[in-house]
Amino acid sequence: MAAKAMIRNEDEIRFWLKSVLTEENLDDFSVNILGNSEKGDGYAGDIVFVRLTSAIAHAAKEYNLVLKCSKRSETLRKTTPIKEAFTNEIYVYDTVLPVFTQFQRKHGIENPFDSVPKYYGKFTDENTEVLVFENLKIVGYSLWNKKNPLTRKHINMVVEEYGKFHAISFAMQEQQPEKFQELSSELQDVFKLFMTSSAFENMFSKGFDEVCDLLKGDLDDETLITWSNFRNQFNYIFSDMCEQPDVKKVILHGDCWNNNFMYKHAFGNESVPLKVAMLDWQISKYSSPIVDLSYFLFACISKEDIEDLDEILRLYHKSLSSHLHRMGADSNKLYPLGIFLKDWKKFGRFGASMSSLSFKVCATDSDEVIDFVEAVENGGDVGSVFSYDVKDKTTYKNRARHVVKYVVESGLI
Repeated sequence: MAAKAMIRNEDEIRFWLKSVLTEENLDDFSVNILGNSEKGDGYAGDIVFVRLTSAIAHAAKEYNLVLKCSKRSETLRKTTPIKEAFTNEIYVYDTVLPVFTQFQRKHGIENPFDSVPKYYGKFTDENTEVLVFENLKIVGYSLWNKKNPLTRKHINMVVEEYGKFHAISFAMQEQQPEKFQELSSELQDVFKLFMTSSAFENMFSKGFDEVCDLLKGDLDDETLITWSNFRNQFNYIFSDMCEQPDVKKVILHGDCWNNNFMYKHAFGNESVPLKVAMLDWQISKYSSPIVDLSYFLFACISKEDIEDLDEILRLYHKSLSSHLHRMGADSNKLYPLGIFLKDWKKFGRFGASMSSLSFKVCATDSDEVIDFVEAVENGGDVGSVFSYDVKDKTTYKNRARHVVKYVVESGLI
């Protein structure tokens, strides 16, 4: 099914940008719409690339921007929590990340967590939400090819950044408990809002079946039966698993698959990442740090690196501990290695349960993607958006095989 052409006219974009860029003192500027993201890069929103040029005191000033815009469909906005997702992301950029930056600055952190794109601001009205960012492509960042697992250097970089990011929550909870409670309580559990639809559960169940069918003959029957039965834990994993009062919790990134990371690499060498930017904070929430970590690792890891997963987990905890120490906190008190490893065994099933969908999306070609708006307006639901049959079954199988084997043999499920 082909996607509808996205219509964002220049006057509309000028109006948004004039509202957002008030601090830039841009009285007169021109807007050049450069294009949109590729089909399949985003489901809940549209991406528009824009070049803005302004003449200030006879000196031209140029801004290369990315506009993340909510879908316009009234049907979609009524039947899915699109508005809540954008509101949640706006809250993260407007409030959470600035508070985290200020907290790190207070402790004199020289290498703070700042792995996000530059954010200029937002525009909202009753039916529209728009976030405006620096275009990272212009300054040398790129997406990793989703069909290929990440290299170990990429994995290590993201894991270390998650350690730093999660450490801020742990330190704030100890040092500024009232402020942190207020900060985290405003996050919405958008993922749970999506889950209220039975279509969501059916979508994941179908994903487990597809993976089992793909791996027949590759893995033994007992492993595949265990994997298939794993779907019976769906409601517990997504609704109740991390809700016990004694669970160690942090503010999460939330959406940790391949296309929500952009990397800046050494010149001419894609195997050497220098910096990462984490994108899409729409389902950010307050929960176990294992939710982020397991989702990312099982969505992006290679067969070779999953065999060294214990070392990767220890690298995460080392990064978390180091950042806590720089902020005047002690990981042995706040999140000891032993508790962290026990939590991995308890909550790592979150990432395992998300992986079936990640495998499929990573193996999908752009011409296979079903348009979210068309699906809903034609009477479908969120599940129908992922109901297609993937053509590239080799990639699908190769992304799934080692993860299924690991989560079953390690007793995560």
